[in-house]
Amino acid sequence: MVYLLISQRAKANNRYNLKNLTGHGRFDVVVRCILAATRQLTSDPGEVIYAYLKGSEPWGWLEIQPQFVKEDDDEISLAAKIQERWDDIFTEGILSELVNLLEEPFLLLSENGEVIESFSGTIVLGAQNDLVDADLDLIPITQKISLGKRSLLASHAIIYSRQLNIKR
Repeated sequence: MVYLLISQRAKANNRYNLKNLTGHGRFDVVVRCILAATRQLTSDPGEVIYAYLKGSEPWGWLEIQPQFVKEDDDEISLAAKIQERWDDIFTEGILSELVNLLEEPFLLLSENGEVIESFSGTIVLGAQNDLVDADLDLIPITQKISLGKRSLLASHAIIYSRQLNIKR
């Protein structure tokens, strides 16, 4: 399983203040989602997450492997590590280029989706908002899946989907 997080607001550069991640287009939300995806949960060692950042040009994505994140990392220490290693983990490019690198099926997390027993592939979700139609047009969504009718923060949706997959 892989996560594709799309942030309409987070800026695609490493010129952020570690004391004000919110002021960098809510980069704090992106960092929380990275932690949610990559931290070990019982038998799941963590998942790869791609964070596509659209808050400033040039657009591009961060690719974060589970081993990049240490067990004792918090938001600030992880943001500092991302800042230091930006050139190694950031790729400038358009969303369709990233989509072409990822595995199908593409499953969109949606409150209006179908509750399914198990899932694998690329899980697509928005960081702070629902995805815009222009982005959805670039992603060959196979199915909309739901984690229930309650709205969840993106980081909570990632953790919950990982826990569901562990149980199944």
